[in-house]
Amino acid sequence: MILAIKNALSTIAPKLTYDVLIENQEDGTVKATLLSLPECQGLGATKEEALNNLIQLFQARKPEIVTLEIEAPKIEHPLIKFAEMHKDNPLFTEALEYIEDEGNAWDVLEALTGTIEAQSDWSSQHDHYLYGNPKHDNEIRE
Repeated sequence: MILAIKNALSTIAPKLTYDVLIENQEDGTVKATLLSLPECQGLGATKEEALNNLIQLFQARKPEIVTLEIEAPKIEHPLIKFAEMHKDNPLFTEALEYIEDEGNAWDVLEALTGTIEAQSDWSSQHDHYLYGNPKHDNEIRE
């Protein structure tokens, strides 16, 4: 697992956005509560004063803001083991390459497909070529 910590203040201090709950108190004052830190509250005679007090209280805490980047562990695709068992088979060689490059199922299927040398009338006479039935004329049958 790779862990990287970037100090946001090392470049440009970002603007922070917080949700604040504004509540009018019974005594006529206003309370502003930082929802992400409910213990951080500012009180004032007005909404603006409560928000200013909240900002000052938050800044007085001198919070350090970092961005944490964690690389997710690489999970081996279950078809890799199967493809490795058949790595000497040329049909699976391309499929293994696609899987290792995180190809999707369509990529794998495309890698497994190929062409079959067949007669030019294969599609119209497939019963003849597959089952030995007599060839039929090229008329459309119903």
